[in-house]
Amino acid sequence: MDLETLGQAQRLFLLAGLLRARPMTIKQLVLHFAPDLCLDSQEWRRAERMMQRDVQTLAELGEQVVSTKTRPPRHHIKHAQQSLTATELLIFHAALRLTYHRATGEGEAHKRAMQRIIGWLPEHLREVTTRSLGDMGKRRRTPEDLNLRHAADAWTGGHPLRFLYKKPGGSGQLRPNIIEPYLIEPHPQNLDLYVIGRETTFHNAVRTFKLARMQQPEVLRGEQYRIPADFQPREFLESAWGIVGAQGGRKDTIHLRFRADARYRIEEGGYPHLKHARDPNPDGSLNATLQAPPDSSGLPREALAWIFSFGPRVEVLGPAHLRAHWLNELREAAAQGDHA
Repeated sequence: MDLETLGQAQRLFLLAGLLRARPMTIKQLVLHFAPDLCLDSQEWRRAERMMQRDVQTLAELGEQVVSTKTRPPRHHIKHAQQSLTATELLIFHAALRLTYHRATGEGEAHKRAMQRIIGWLPEHLREVTTRSLGDMGKRRRTPEDLNLRHAADAWTGGHPLRFLYKKPGGSGQLRPNIIEPYLIEPHPQNLDLYVIGRETTFHNAVRTFKLARMQQPEVLRGEQYRIPADFQPREFLESAWGIVGAQGGRKDTIHLRFRADARYRIEEGGYPHLKHARDPNPDGSLNATLQAPPDSSGLPREALAWIFSFGPRVEVLGPAHLRAHWLNELREAAAQGDHA
């Protein structure tokens, strides 16, 4: 980042975010904005003076800038606590940490959001939560990182989003799509982000698209849309095992038997579409039923991924076509292992 090329408004905005997150010295601020400057050089001294002026400007603009009496002084912005209870603040912080630490790429947007939440925390918590932002290691940028801004701009601005998309299991060709975003939801298993909204190019119906699979997204800023009052998120997502749902869509009942060593995971709960028997079988196993919607192939693939995650500790009892598919997948996997 080059201090000389940043406009003052942009620099002040970024500086305010840093000082809300935690107290910082002028040296730390310079290193944040210009990490390649040589200490005690003319450029370094000029950057220090610029940071000192910017801190003073923030105070003149009404920010509650507080400077410690230590040497060197540490500056931070003291701001009124948001109207959140301690429990609400914890929930927001935990949700952000979850998406930040499970982000597949750099997660710069997640990191900026985390820095803002950290500024809301009591001072004794800011240091450790700030340190936690550096524990992911170096990551590369991913399509989700690149597409996040476009999806956010379209959603918050009420603009359609145009993009190219290759549907898994489809023709294998990239196809243009336009969606009017209604919700942007994380997948409950892997926390990948999905855009839910009315796809107007082909189906003119509510569809779900994985953010990371989008290519060449473009916000259609000259167009506006309204989310219809008859779109019911609860009804749409109620039919989903993962994230792909449909209003009024059908759900199949899958019959499962979990081995005794997996029973505790089922009894702990946390799976809203899974119901299990009250009492285990004599061998310690546990029968359960799962409601999940099939995709265009007739298989509930999102639920299948979760079922396969149990390995040999679960058995698909029915329906017959799903049991046959489950057995075939296991046999193919075993055959590959035999050839290894």
